[in-house]
Amino acid sequence: MHQVLITGATGFVGSALAANLLARGVKVIALSRNDPDSVRTINAVLTAAHGCQLDVSGAAESHLQVIDTDFSKLESTLSNIDLSGVTEVWHVAAEMSYSPHKLETAINTNVGNTARLYEIVQQQAPDCRRFYYVSTAYVAGMAGGEVREELHPFSHMVNTYQTTKWCAEQSLHLLSLRNKLPITIFRPSVVVGHRYTHWVHRNGFGFYMFQDAMLAVASAGKCDLAVDLLPEPRLDLVSVDQLCADACSLTLRNKDAGEFEVFHCSGGVQIPAEKLVGIWASVAGIKAHLGTPTTSIEQKFDHAVRLNQRFVRTEWHFDRSRLDAATGRKQPVQPLSEEEVRALCAWYVDKPNSTSTGTRKVREAEVAEAS
Repeated sequence: MHQVLITGATGFVGSALAANLLARGVKVIALSRNDPDSVRTINAVLTAAHGCQLDVSGAAESHLQVIDTDFSKLESTLSNIDLSGVTEVWHVAAEMSYSPHKLETAINTNVGNTARLYEIVQQQAPDCRRFYYVSTAYVAGMAGGEVREELHPFSHMVNTYQTTKWCAEQSLHLLSLRNKLPITIFRPSVVVGHRYTHWVHRNGFGFYMFQDAMLAVASAGKCDLAVDLLPEPRLDLVSVDQLCADACSLTLRNKDAGEFEVFHCSGGVQIPAEKLVGIWASVAGIKAHLGTPTTSIEQKFDHAVRLNQRFVRTEWHFDRSRLDAATGRKQPVQPLSEEEVRALCAWYVDKPNSTSTGTRKVREAEVAEAS
């Protein structure tokens, strides 16, 4: 039986992956921070299972083990934990900040903890077949264009998250040359909600940053908004169910793989930025057009989305042929349609919770301050 050690199981991708593995009969050991009674992790996995329309209630009781982990003391925390039955590792947890002020923390987390976890598993889990590292397709840098499934010797980075993910990949490659435990670099593009249920964590991160900012503009009474984007670039969106299907197929494959692999978990491109802006605006109940921000509210909006603005102004084509070959996929992944993306945004707006509401209130205050 497969037994997967997973980190980041309280986050969006990690909780969905844990739920999907449990639904396939896989035993899951979740390393979680600040969760001594396991309640936070179990609730996150059960919520993700419900969002993915999976029934894992019985599996969560019998096949899910949560280990409260101090990642700053990873070696001592795991020294007394029996990892002998672990067959795969999915390292999902990461410092997500773009801020240069978080560079030291991000290096320690995204690079240091990744290398340390790999070495611990190498020593304590003799039956482990592979270490999967969840990176990001945007380690390719900001040039756009065609991107192959391979390591990048050099990339133009614009934020701390990109930079430290690139560094972690290089570190793992070096470790793979020194050790026997095979490594897979798994690079999602822009992860959005479930293609059919539309479930997503509402944290205002990534793609949904623009939706939250549009809602703040609407709450401030602005009816028409100038958005500083280019009309043609298309964003590569991958639904979380597609990501989990790819990850589970890799985990459960029987065919021997290479020692070091790099895969793009991409969804393809279809919707131009101009249409995306129209979707976000219509769901928020306002009008929007492409143009230079001139009013104070428009400038506040521009500031609120600036962290991800450059990623919507460029178009990448992430090759996933190696991933498709490894998972036995015969047909290409179909990009999300305009109607599907609209449904994802509408679900996000119509079902607020405390996290998204809090994020939205902050942005509403920022926008209203300028009105």
